[in-house]
Parts: sequence; C-alpha cells; structure tokens
Amino acid sequence: MRKNRSVWMAISFGLIFMALPSSFAEPEDNVGVTVESDVEILAESHVSTEMDRLRSSDDRVQMADQHLAKEGFEPANEMIDDNFFGMKQTFNGSAAGELVEQTYEFFVQEYSNPDSDMAAAVGRMAIRSSDGSYATQYTFILKAPKTNVSAIEEYYVAASPSGLAVVEANSWWTCMLGQLPLIGVECGLGPNVCAPAATSIVGYLGCVATHCGPSFSKSSACCNCGCSRWCSWAYGCCQM
Repeated sequence: MRKNRSVWMAISFGLIFMALPSSFAEPEDNVGVTVESDVEILAESHVSTEMDRLRSSDDRVQMADQHLAKEGFEPANEMIDDNFFGMKQTFNGSAAGELVEQTYEFFVQEYSNPDSDMAAAVGRMAIRSSDGSYATQYTFILKAPKTNVSAIEEYYVAASPSGLAVVEANSWWTCMLGQLPLIGVECGLGPNVCAPAATSIVGYLGCVATHCGPSFSKSSACCNCGCSRWCSWAYGCCQM
C-alpha cells in the first residue's frame, strides 16, 4: 500500500531524504526571509527506537500508552511500514541579518488489539529551535474502525489541574484535512484514494503522505505550530 514511496523518495543511510525547492519553502507572508528546507522520511527502525525511548522517558507518551493498554492495545512492533511512520524537517532562515533554525519531528506507531473492532496509534510531534529557546510538543492518540481506518478520531494528552488527561480533540488531523486540498489536487484526493486499501491508521497516513510528497511535512508542521510567531515564519499559520 505504501510501496510506491519510491516515486518521490531515495533511500540513503537508512533515511529517505528530500530537499524542498526554495519556492515552496518560503512562506508567502514572509517576504525577505530566505528559507531552505530538507525533509527526511525516517526508517521504521528509527521510529521504533524513538517511540520506545519516549515510552520509557516521556510522561505524555506514557499516558497515551497506558490509555490504550487499558483498552487491551499494545504497541505493534513488527518492522513494517504499516506499523511505523516518521518524518523530520529542518528550516534555516535569514531575516534582518539574523540566522534562525528550527526542526520539526513526527513519529507515529500503530497499536494492536486482535479482540477489538478498532485500530489505534500513538504519535508525537515536536518543533524546536536550534538554540533551545523555544519548543512545542503534541502527543496524540488516533482511533478508527478497522473496517475504515480513515474515519479517524483524535485524542491528545493535555495538562489538567489534576494532572495529565486524555482528551478528545479536533486538532492536528482535522487541520490536515483542511490543508491537504490547498497543496494540490492529487494531495487533496489522497485521503479518499488511500482509504479503500488501508489496513492500519499508520499505513493510511503514510499513503496520504506519499500522495502529497514533501508538502505533507510542511502542512503537518504548520498544523502543530499554532500560528506562534516563533515558528510560523517557517511553516505558516494553520489553526489546529
């Protein structure tokens, strides 16, 4: 289902690496800002290692994992592209003589429960400035019927007065569904084209990403940026 990644990716050192044209990378409302962007689609083994690390050290990913464990789900560890998807994108900009660099990372892993009619996945997104002065993170859970993994319900791990809580949301994926048609006709059709053959949420997302090419990464980062000025210069302004 995601085997045609090779249409727009080349494998190098275990990563699939692409450079975006500068005309795409430069936000329209940031005249005078020069942006160069590279996109890496990460190998399944890299995503697996990173998700294992987050489950052992990050309280929000631990909360997401525990939430699904209570429903009988566990991480799907078979090293196939239906179980793991990840990307990384770095923007370098120069404005008013000042150099700025930000990195966007996206990891998502399928969870399995043979006794459930639902599919599930846990993901983490983050945007960080290279100097460590700014960062934003978003930890989410996706659920969908196994008979239609494109019918995604989104939840995220939020802070509350009593601690962390899993909250239903119309956030990143809802934002993405609004952004994909803006990229182009083929990208906008991706969700409908990918839905019939998809057998996992992660596989579905990977198929949509393949149809959209590297623009998927920038839109995903835009939806995570939240229109904050410190990151919107690179990714644009999208509302989750």
